Amino acid sequence: MQKIALPMGRRVQKAGYPQAVQQLKLQTQKLLGLSDDVTISVSELTCREPGCPDVETIVAILRDGEKPTIARIHKSIPEVTLDELKAALDLRLRT
Repeated sequence: MQKIALPMGRRVQKAGYPQAVQQLKLQTQKLLGLSDDVTISVSELTCREPGCPDVETIVAILRDGEKPTIARIHKSIPEVTLDELKAALDLRLRT
């Protein structure tokens, strides 16, 4: 298998991710009735530690002067369904 060296700091964009990120942001905004001035961040983390999910989608809601609300879904960004997003946000908002 041929390996491709990438310069440090260069990001490789996976197919379908930009659209999936935008969709999760819009769904989060609608589900919570957020205004346009609220920042919604969607990111994906990988973990190699035992007991940790391989991939995790993080949805962070950032409001001025407030502690961030963070929801975690143990799937990659394109795999997250609306029901899973609802459940993660609901669980997070109740705690």
